[in-house]
Amino acid sequence: MLLLLLFVLCDVVLTATAPVAGSDLFYKNDYEKTLAAHGGKTEYDRVFYGNSVVISAFIEEESRSGFVNFGLDYGKLCDLVQMLEKGMLKVDDELVIGMNYFVLMDTLDTNPSYPWHRNPLEPYAYFERDRIHTLVKTSFEDLLNDGGLSPEHYTDFCKTVYYGMMDEAQLQEKVATHSELFWNLGMENYRENLAAIAPLCDYCEKNGVRLRVLWMPWSDYVPIPENPKRVRALADEAFAERGIEIYDMEGAMPRDCFHDLAHLNYEHGAHVFTEEIDKWLNT
Repeated sequence: MLLLLLFVLCDVVLTATAPVAGSDLFYKNDYEKTLAAHGGKTEYDRVFYGNSVVISAFIEEESRSGFVNFGLDYGKLCDLVQMLEKGMLKVDDELVIGMNYFVLMDTLDTNPSYPWHRNPLEPYAYFERDRIHTLVKTSFEDLLNDGGLSPEHYTDFCKTVYYGMMDEAQLQEKVATHSELFWNLGMENYRENLAAIAPLCDYCEKNGVRLRVLWMPWSDYVPIPENPKRVRALADEAFAERGIEIYDMEGAMPRDCFHDLAHLNYEHGAHVFTEEIDKWLNT
């Protein structure tokens, strides 16, 4: 019994202090990078949420809108709802969702280190086992190879952005991969994230947050496939029923702004997008 109490106490302390997220000895996920880049804050006036497409499109430092780029790799609507409901993110005034069909895809892989994925009964050390294992493994290898410890320190809080334009062969490969893995998925693969629209709208109404939806740019290299179109139609219908403003930029950007089919290149497309979207964000 004493050992159990000690274990529980240790787990409570670890949960409260979150040493993995707080130490630069562990690599950071995009949620942790976003907080670290803003002084550890979890509360913001204006948030621009989405997945990696938002990360590489919206240059927060150039924008005059006051929106924080809260793009997360593999970020989906269910992630956003969990963050809001669990107090891991608080929005005071405005929330914009940068949408594409991946934001609504239940079956898309996610980052398991995002803290809202932790089960309430899951011990902290077990939840963080992958990152702890990486540190232990590299430290052990250092001892074997050099006889000392020289752990890597993760101090770069920049999220992944994309540069340049894919060539024809790369784009064809991207189309083939996405066609095989994603474009033929039925609507049952989007059910949970479509259902998350209701609690998201409820949260915003309850807390006085202005919610808007933006459909992110898509390259005219290939038309948006039929199933992703159907997903968008269902999402638009759900948002429209709640009176949510929807802004469409799917076909608004020329091809030289894109790195691939959906990610804008950071050296050009992101600047064009940020300047253009600021006009709408500030309305």
